[in-house]
Amino acid sequence: MKGFVPLREEAERRRKMIKAAGDRKAPPDEACKLIGDFGQAELKLVKYVETNSAKCGIQPQFAVRLRTGHRNTEQLQKQVCTMARRNPSAGPDLDKVLGPGDFWPASGPAGDFRIVR
Repeated sequence: MKGFVPLREEAERRRKMIKAAGDRKAPPDEACKLIGDFGQAELKLVKYVETNSAKCGIQPQFAVRLRTGHRNTEQLQKQVCTMARRNPSAGPDLDKVLGPGDFWPASGPAGDFRIVR
């Protein structure tokens, strides 16, 4: 668990940065970078869980959920980065890509994990 908690906290910190960027209508090039950084933190978390699940008693479904969340992050990054390449300086309407409302809820890919011991 000593290795898991810092990875989860880093992913959560980066998730909050994406939310803050969305709230202030950050340009797509900035959002693209933030989502990419989150994706890297998320991937480290996924790899840690996959590597240590047996040793730490983590249920296999947890790793599957994390991997699925990471695939969603990759799709989102692709959409936002495509928008950024088309018009990087435009003040985008990220709601078209992210959807309305609260993006990445706290129980999302890097959020509220239930640890099974």
